[in-house]
Amino acid sequence: MTKHFGSSDMTDGMHRIALLGPMGIGKTTAIRVLCGSDIVSSDVPNLDRIAHTKEHTTVGVEFGEIDLGGGERVQLWGCPGQDRFDFARQWLISVSVGIFVMVDLGSEKVMESATDLLREISLAPTRPVTLILCAREASNDQILSFSNDLLSAGFGVMPVLPVDVRDRNQLLQVLEVLVAMLSLRSELL
Repeated sequence: MTKHFGSSDMTDGMHRIALLGPMGIGKTTAIRVLCGSDIVSSDVPNLDRIAHTKEHTTVGVEFGEIDLGGGERVQLWGCPGQDRFDFARQWLISVSVGIFVMVDLGSEKVMESATDLLREISLAPTRPVTLILCAREASNDQILSFSNDLLSAGFGVMPVLPVDVRDRNQLLQVLEVLVAMLSLRSELL
């Protein structure tokens, strides 16, 4: 992946991509898989077992870098999924050129949580390029239905891509899609 973002898609000279989504969707896992163990993590023991049964949870932004080759480096930032960290999410949205909204199409609240995030992203002064990642197994019919629901909700045509966040090759493929969309946007500006 040697796509060039263009200067209009840079914030402070860095390419920042944020991973957003509910607690337990796999944001930390995705950053670890892409960046290795050399990430800045803010995982602590999960004391809110009612919200999620996972052992650890993120309580601050997480950070990792990946080298795309050709001198291109991307910073990946993960944000906690709990509402009490909305200040961190708002900051990440404001400094990111691209965003992955991670969803579980099997969740009863998937449309509500996705549209809340997409509305928040749409308020950014410079709207980041946004892709939806199905981070849990989903059928083609579920993906098509969800895409149509997003279109009906006024979000336009939005890429909805299935990905196993434990598979580096799949993550690199969706990152390549985002990089291509960023390059296309920079060419149009």
